[in-house]
Amino acid sequence: MIKKMSAFVADIDGTLVNKGKEMLPRTRQALERLHEQGVLIGPASGRPLDHRTLDKNKEWGLSFDFDFAIGMNGGDLWDKFHGEEIRHFHMLDKDTVREILTFMAPLDINAIVYHNGYDHVCALRMDDFMRDSRDRNKSIVEIGGIDLLSSQDTGKIEVHYRPEKEEEIMAVVNAHPSMKWNTVQTYIGTVEFVDPHVNKGMGLHQFADSCNIPIDEIIGFGDMDNDLELIREAGWGVCMKNGCEACKAAADDITEYEVGEDGVGRYLEDHWFNQ
Repeated sequence: MIKKMSAFVADIDGTLVNKGKEMLPRTRQALERLHEQGVLIGPASGRPLDHRTLDKNKEWGLSFDFDFAIGMNGGDLWDKFHGEEIRHFHMLDKDTVREILTFMAPLDINAIVYHNGYDHVCALRMDDFMRDSRDRNKSIVEIGGIDLLSSQDTGKIEVHYRPEKEEEIMAVVNAHPSMKWNTVQTYIGTVEFVDPHVNKGMGLHQFADSCNIPIDEIIGFGDMDNDLELIREAGWGVCMKNGCEACKAAADDITEYEVGEDGVGRYLEDHWFNQ
């Protein structure tokens, strides 16, 4: 465990909360205690960064605002020290978006791009996920083809598929390697295409460098492939008990409890507050 904690960063779904669920009480209490100690606190998500992520503190019943936030798997960054601006790094250009969609669109998938956070979302089709996301985020969702989705640069292409189709989908993904993109699996039935420079570890370094915080004074929590670099780069990287095997192998430690058992809060109680 690190000796000094200046910042706490964690993935959202599967780490701080179960997807779409409330934050559990011991995790909430642990974050409140860290805030009281002066630790900077922020989420690191694959989601596009806008007010919906920055306002998660209210949804989770936290008494304080976030000090920073990482979005788009490291491609978006906001911190309270640099005003209201959300900074964007290494976006996929329009031609690359078109190239990816050309080999992915014929499959039984839905592809989604974010043209203005969740305010303007473009997708190949309307499905149950998109309806739920539209209603929950109050988004404008535009349905169209490759021309629409590749009409501007974007932080990522999010591809959804039925879990039983994973072998078929990933075979096509793996048959199209490129220096222009990387892929990360962020949730069951979801793979994302991002610029090769983009990952949560890169976003964490951008935050640490711009705010003059030593990276070895940051603790990070995650659970899936898109958290790998976050866990590796943080001064102390912790994988959730419910996390994937790659994250567990990369982590300095693994929580004793899953996200649905207050895993983050109980880990902080045992390994930070009670030491």
